[in-house]
Amino acid sequence: MKKNTLKRTLVGLLVTAGLSATSAVASPVAWDESGKDWLTQESEHFSVHFVDGHQQMATKALDIAERVRTEQLPFFKSAPQDRTEMVLVDDFDYSNGWATPLPYAQIRLFMSPPEDGGDLATNDDWLHMLIRHEYAHIMHMEMSTGVPKTLQSIFGRQAFFFPHALTPSMLLEGLAVYLETNEELGYGRLQSSNYAMEMRMEVASGEVKDLDEVVVADREWPLGYQYLYGAYFMKYLSDTYGEEKIQLFLQDYSRRIIPYFLINRSAKRAFGRDFDTLWLDFQGYLKAEFEPQLAQLKAQAVTGEDLQLTPFLQVTASSEKGLLVNRNNGEDRPEISAFDFQDQNWQPLAESKSVTSMSSHPQSGLAVSRLIHYADGRGYNDIFLFRDGDWQQLTERQRFRKVRWMPDGKQLIASRKEGGVSELWLLNAENKDTAVRIWRGDADTVLGSFDISPNGAELVASVKRPQQGWDLETLDLATKTWTKVTETKAAENSPVYLPDGRVVFSADYDGIFNIYALDIASGELEQWTRELGGALQPEWQQGAGLFYQAYESEGYQLRHLAEPKAVSTQQVSAYQGRYDFPPAAPNSVEKSEPEAYSPWSTLRPHNWLPVLQADDTRTLVGATTFGADALGRHNYQVLAAWDVDNEVADLNILYQYDNRWLMTLESTHDFDKFTQGNRTDYRITREDSVLLQRSHIFNAFEDQLSLHAGGVLDKESLVSEPDFASTTFRETNEALMGLAVTFDNREAYLNVPGTGWGHYVDLVAETNDVFDGDYDGQKYQAQWVATWDLPGRTTLTARLAGGYADDEAKSFRLGGNDLSEEAPLFGRDTQALRGYDESAQRGHRYATQRLELKTWLNRFERNWSLYPVGLGDLSGAVFVDSGAAWDAGKDRKQLTGAGVEITLEAKLGYNLTLPITVGYGHGFDSKLGKDEVYLSVVSDF
Repeated sequence: MKKNTLKRTLVGLLVTAGLSATSAVASPVAWDESGKDWLTQESEHFSVHFVDGHQQMATKALDIAERVRTEQLPFFKSAPQDRTEMVLVDDFDYSNGWATPLPYAQIRLFMSPPEDGGDLATNDDWLHMLIRHEYAHIMHMEMSTGVPKTLQSIFGRQAFFFPHALTPSMLLEGLAVYLETNEELGYGRLQSSNYAMEMRMEVASGEVKDLDEVVVADREWPLGYQYLYGAYFMKYLSDTYGEEKIQLFLQDYSRRIIPYFLINRSAKRAFGRDFDTLWLDFQGYLKAEFEPQLAQLKAQAVTGEDLQLTPFLQVTASSEKGLLVNRNNGEDRPEISAFDFQDQNWQPLAESKSVTSMSSHPQSGLAVSRLIHYADGRGYNDIFLFRDGDWQQLTERQRFRKVRWMPDGKQLIASRKEGGVSELWLLNAENKDTAVRIWRGDADTVLGSFDISPNGAELVASVKRPQQGWDLETLDLATKTWTKVTETKAAENSPVYLPDGRVVFSADYDGIFNIYALDIASGELEQWTRELGGALQPEWQQGAGLFYQAYESEGYQLRHLAEPKAVSTQQVSAYQGRYDFPPAAPNSVEKSEPEAYSPWSTLRPHNWLPVLQADDTRTLVGATTFGADALGRHNYQVLAAWDVDNEVADLNILYQYDNRWLMTLESTHDFDKFTQGNRTDYRITREDSVLLQRSHIFNAFEDQLSLHAGGVLDKESLVSEPDFASTTFRETNEALMGLAVTFDNREAYLNVPGTGWGHYVDLVAETNDVFDGDYDGQKYQAQWVATWDLPGRTTLTARLAGGYADDEAKSFRLGGNDLSEEAPLFGRDTQALRGYDESAQRGHRYATQRLELKTWLNRFERNWSLYPVGLGDLSGAVFVDSGAAWDAGKDRKQLTGAGVEITLEAKLGYNLTLPITVGYGHGFDSKLGKDEVYLSVVSDF
């Protein structure tokens, strides 16, 4: 039997799109809020789409974008012919952005300035750096000449016709970081002490990463190292061969029609060596750059006692119980624990999720800020209080990222950023409705970390003023006036008051982040640490001393200095300095008047590909296309084909409106072979299926609980059959409408395969009585899936599922190894049971049970040179499946199977992770059970 030819073709095309370093379909903007309409404004080369109220930011974005295009054009020597679509979103409480050439050149800009202490903080203007980086991606990936350009003119914008979109992200991100950096003015990540720290510790490890690691960078430390290595590799190429050789490589590869395999040929033409050889030289370049400095730093090191090593910066706070740490190691469920300095042990206080800030008060308890991702597409921070062993939500969708208790324990001060503008608010811990804004900055001032003085009269903060770097300032809480504490070119960050009124903070006065204590009145500055990597995020614990986090070769090391001593002392005025960056948008370019957003100009098809497929039953000829509007709300994929041998049409249409509406329509044909003597012919049957689903009609409990509705039409009909067919075909038509309630609080952890912890529950009720069909009556189903976090990188998952259907409804099937059949909410009629054939049992009732132990086994994170094949993580599982399907009045026969699975992540085209599972299942039933080895490939399409 030949089944689902069209579906396999569509999946193949999706895999092809996934090989690109960019996504083929943009993620949607958040749902509309009442009274906030989307507008569009244009300049000569850009369109910007924004929510009404962000006009000033949109105007600035156009001015900056035109400036960036003018400055980058001499390097790339070409630019997109059509306008690049930029979308400003204020949906997230963290900094980010992305760019893609598919299905047209587009950039998404998060209106959330980076805060002090991070990689992105070294900028002249956050919006300028963001646009500079993302537009470098557009200019880079748009480069194409010769045959690729000709194919674009015929087939439009397909990933395989953009040679540079199919290069390793190390090259894409490295070039963008290289071009965002201005060595003369001192901004960009290659000018930051953060990047120098990270690469210095890579060299200190003695294991500078190989090329075949960096091109498939994923979960290994340091996270995001393709940016780091890529940027330094570009700097190495520029220093060694000159920038013009990088340009020559870009131009040469722009005409390569065969991706992946000819990238080294272009490297040889430009640099005289392939990338493998260049990388060996690059590793020596890094050692020569950092080893002399490392030798000097090792001889002078002053560090604290090691407490814990993690792949993430930990959120900390001092408390009467000891140092509070939100312990997140990437493999266990995060929890807030107190470190007892006297007993040298950890005391767990509460499990946690996405904590970004903490503050503790002796009487009022613990206040934290948590990042919550909502169903409407937003990621906002809110404040929670931990009292009497339970969490209480103080604010809802108020976006407060950082929080500090006032000394009286009755009020808190919290900071947020809205529309890219920093604010400070005074909150009442007992009455959330009395919040008062006490300060709002201008569009070019960014507020970072802050702390409140012991007497509650002022706060100290890291502040980035227009055209300057990060300095310390104090805010008088009575007069609401700011006073400069420092004015240097160092990145001063994470200030905390000491009991004596001094301020301890992290700064890179000598190019390396260390901990300093400053007497604001006298200006006396003491250096307390001399770290090899860097010392970050200090915290003072009464009775215990200084805690801070050191950047090390293996992760962030929490360290303790009980009695810090000054390793050097001088006046902070010795570091006096100003940046005085030039304006990010010195000129106002010509622009259109803002007008209401329309999706139609971007929604039209921008590409197509022919579909040709032939076998012994059919010859398919057709075409496929995909598209989306600039806001990413309307997404579609279409594949249509005509079978010229049998004169039937196959069709696959998918349309999705953000994450609320989903419609799929599929019409495919199956072929069953019959033989009688010398005669051979095929029965042709058609399967038509339609799915219409409305998700998130109602949401609650941080949108973990949702109500959905859906309808499924599934019709099987006979097209033709030979007169000697040995079996009779029964045409069927099922038309279901239903409602579903889901609860999902599952969490994923960096180093744990699959789900790390959490529960998933769904309850589904469907009816056949709304539309005419061959079936009548109701169907009810439910499932519960629970995953428990075990020590290390291991989990235990249990699943219980059950279903009931009226006798006139379509029966359920039990059997097979395809777990994906259990995933759909609506039209779900199959339950897997490994070790048994599909449809081993049928019935209008079913109950299934599953227990699975899964563990991480190994991490390869290696590619095969620059060929588009690599390996990621290896994991294994053992399972027991059990269940039965039966009809009313008939005996229930329980079937049980067990087996093992090994899952290996294939890395295809550098960017696509495809988990490939090989399993063995054994069915224990003597008649229906069997031994089977199976292969499955599951991805996140």
